[in-house]
Amino acid sequence: MNVLLVEDDDSIALVVEAVLKKEGHVVVRVGDAEAGLATATESIPDMLIADLTLPGDMDGLAMAKLLCARCPALPVVLMSGAFDEDSMKPPGLEKAALLPKPFRRAALLEALERARDVIQG
Repeated sequence: MNVLLVEDDDSIALVVEAVLKKEGHVVVRVGDAEAGLATATESIPDMLIADLTLPGDMDGLAMAKLLCARCPALPVVLMSGAFDEDSMKPPGLEKAALLPKPFRRAALLEALERARDVIQG
């Protein structure tokens, strides 16, 4: 599976990337939402994993909403160290799997499964 990983924290991104590659996935990693949009426009990924809080003019939530509007069947995993009531069920992303930070390998893999299962019905 081709995964677009949008995460600005190198330590988290490296761990997520290593886990996904070990599971046989191809990972394209970028550090901000604008780069995520550009990358997904060039080649639609099979899955999006994004941090909610990203540097720049756009956060991960806004980026994910734009990508899901373009590709409703895109499975999404949203990561955050501080989920609140508004981010727990973001409008337009009710199908996204949420992954609180910090997380273990098993939780990451479970979030991927949840995101795929919701889209596949």
